[in-house]
Amino acid sequence: MVLLINLIAALLLFWYPIKIYRSKSERPAIHPLDGDRLIAINPDLDFLIYSVLTAMVFLGPLSLWKYAYWVTALLVLAFTRLKIKWDAIVVSYLIFILWGIISAAFISGAKFQGLMMVIKYTLPLFYLWLAYSAIRDSDDFLYFLKVVSVGMCVYALIIGGFAAKFLGPLYGFLNFGTGGLFVAYAPLADYFSSLIVVPLALFIVTEKRLWLWAVIWISLSTILETVRTGLGGLCIAASLLFLTVYKLKAVPWVAGVLIAGVVIVFTVPSFRDKMFLNEDVEMTSFSIDQANFENISNNGREFLWELNMQKFYYPNPTIGAGLGESGAFMKNREGLHLIHSDYVQMLCDLGNVGIVLFGVFVLVTLFKIIGISWRRGCPNIVRLTGGMALGSCGGAFFSMGFDNVVTYAQQSFVLPFLMIGLFLKAKDLYDSGEWR
Repeated sequence: MVLLINLIAALLLFWYPIKIYRSKSERPAIHPLDGDRLIAINPDLDFLIYSVLTAMVFLGPLSLWKYAYWVTALLVLAFTRLKIKWDAIVVSYLIFILWGIISAAFISGAKFQGLMMVIKYTLPLFYLWLAYSAIRDSDDFLYFLKVVSVGMCVYALIIGGFAAKFLGPLYGFLNFGTGGLFVAYAPLADYFSSLIVVPLALFIVTEKRLWLWAVIWISLSTILETVRTGLGGLCIAASLLFLTVYKLKAVPWVAGVLIAGVVIVFTVPSFRDKMFLNEDVEMTSFSIDQANFENISNNGREFLWELNMQKFYYPNPTIGAGLGESGAFMKNREGLHLIHSDYVQMLCDLGNVGIVLFGVFVLVTLFKIIGISWRRGCPNIVRLTGGMALGSCGGAFFSMGFDNVVTYAQQSFVLPFLMIGLFLKAKDLYDSGEWR
């Protein structure tokens, strides 16, 4: 029965993209802000939104088939219709991928696992190019924001914290009774951390409180499920978006977001109990010096990190053990099968070379976005998309320190790159006078 459910879901899931591109025509849709006007949705935008909205569909025993389908589809699109954007951000990330390929081919003994990691590291670039190709004007951009925001709210209801607390049978069926038709909890929280900038951007554009309530609704899903990494990612993403768009004027907003996060951690019983080893810890007496694993619960992460570092990183810290080695080891051991830190896994597999190259990509992205968005006279749309890209990167890259973001690449790791694609396209359209 489980296999049949996922097979039917897979057939439906795989059918729609074929329908999108076989039609070879634009689809009419109601304007996101003006109900009396129709706009034309191009196939690339349709597929982009569809990819985001179906990201949490995991397909359980057929999950690898979903990855294979999307990778194949994006490869075909890249060679036939996508606009391949080259810039410093793309080049710096390609250098990191090149090192991963070299590591998988010539250093790693876990060839299959290494290949899977190469795919997961490469997939984000295709999402960047898909987003860059999909957006043509402000109507496309607003339509993307609205539909994705609504989709996030639906996920929060049916597989998020609200379902977990108040709709137990539905939550259990969709996530477990179907053998993993959907994936939730930490991957969903990482999904929200990477995408929370979308409803926030819609609120900034429209100034309608509805979208601020949507942000609160989505955030409550993470809070109700007590996902600590997800809460931190939400706060960082929102703060970076505000800082990019409003600069120093954002300080009160950022302070409010950070204070809210701290208050939740110390006052919500489920968060406080999960965060601290000492149940009597108080916000008024807690200091920076106490922020260590002697006081903060790591749920066994520190043991797994040290175990993998001893086995794969310390013997050869410069180049690591080879891409895929730590993943193969974890997959075949008893107990937890994931390291719960992409940076530890990066160090183990790719060594100092890999972590430095990824760090260079992060810095290039940061400096390019800030350099353009904070420039005097920067257009509002470029500044907004820059803030979305920076916020999404901040949320996702923070979560990578304590979670398996790269492992669930399609659910979260690709999303910051999608936002980078939107930013690069908005800048190019505005510079060429085509933005309207």
